[in-house]
This record gives sequence, C-alpha cells and structure tokens, in this order.
Amino acid sequence: MKKIFGWLLIIVCSIFLLIFAFAIIMFTVFESETPVGMTPKEIIVNAVGFVIFITLLIVGLKSGIKKIKKTEEKVDYVDTLDINVTGKIRYEDYRNLLLGLTFKRPVYLVFIIGISILLILSLINTSDIWGSNQYFILLILLGFFISPILALWQSKKNYRTNRIFQEQLNYRLTNDSIHTKGETIDAIQKWTGFYKKKETKSFFMLYHGEGVATLLDKKMFSDKELTDFRQFFQSLNLKS
Repeated sequence: MKKIFGWLLIIVCSIFLLIFAFAIIMFTVFESETPVGMTPKEIIVNAVGFVIFITLLIVGLKSGIKKIKKTEEKVDYVDTLDINVTGKIRYEDYRNLLLGLTFKRPVYLVFIIGISILLILSLINTSDIWGSNQYFILLILLGFFISPILALWQSKKNYRTNRIFQEQLNYRLTNDSIHTKGETIDAIQKWTGFYKKKETKSFFMLYHGEGVATLLDKKMFSDKELTDFRQFFQSLNLKS
C-alpha cells in the first residue's frame, strides 16, 4: 500500500512539475513585460506562492521516491546479544517524541513557513487586513495554535489510556527476539515480525504497523548496552 501511495505521489508531483516547467518556458519565450493589471507587489506575492507550491511538489516527489525504495542490505551482527533493561516511559519524553515526529516533517515546515510569507506579503499589499487576508490568517492560526494544541491533547490522551505507559516494563533483547514483561503484558516478538525501525534522540522505535510501535527508551540502557544495541538495531533488515 505504501509503494502504491509512493508511486501516486511521484506521478502527481511529476505531472505538476512538468506543467509548471512548461508554463515557465512559455512565459519566458512569449511574455517579457509585466503582466497587465498587476502591481510589482502582487507579482512578488504570486511568485512566492509559486515557489512554495513548487517546493511542496519537490518534497512530495522525494517522499514518494523514499516510500518505493527497497530496504537496503544490512551488515550482520555477529556478536551474541543478551540485554535486560527495565524502566517506565515518562510522559514528557513521549510528548516530545510525538511532537517531534509531527512537526519536523518537511511538508509541515514548508506549509507553515510558506503561509507565513504569503500573509506578510499580502499585508503589504492592502490595508484591509481581515477582509483580504482572512483565509491566510485562519491558516496561520490553524498552523501555529490549533495544530500544536491538538497534538498535545492527543499525546496526553494516548499516554493516559495506554496501560503500557503506566507500568514498569522489563525488556530482554536477544539476537532473535524482544521479550516484554510487565503487570499486564508478557509477550515475545521476533525482530522479523516488525516492519519498520526508527531511531530518535531518546528512543528506539520498532513499528508493528503504521503508527503503532514498541518504544525502547535509551535512558534504560547503560553506555555499553546502548552501543551494543545500536549496532544490532542498525543491522536489522527493516525499513527505516
């Protein structure tokens, strides 16, 4: 399904990029003067909007290419892995993880920056701030206020309603599997049962499915354990 979505992104973004490239060539060849009825400021606003849209298309194209890439071959981990770590994930760490995954996406950053620039340029063009720019203002409010509030609310809800986060968990990590044990869970899962991995500043993430992952807090590891497990983690033949 991800590969299909990736191909759709590539096709759609490529088509629009070709259309815009053709439009630029035609404009350059047949139009050398300032468009009729447009002030220099309006031209700047339109140009910036054009650049932002092109940037979004390029980001989408790169995202599509990333989705269809096959998992790279990994170097085998030849040592014996047998690590036991115990701990409980703090809400602050989980919240920061969720916010980081949400707001560090290139598409979101381009969207917020682009809308901000367009709003500033639009304000330069008119004295009727609300009447002429209400949609831009609403988008800015959505991006800067509503989205973070919703993300914080979702992180708190997830943390409170998931019993795993409320328990002290023990993880035994071996070459074959991860054994998770707590008050309400006692499960063993082979590494091959995961489909995706991701390492962040504070966590190792092992995805069971889209948006569902086992989190290993790096604070649980000693320095040597962290080094050993990172090498093993990088050797796993999973998407990243």
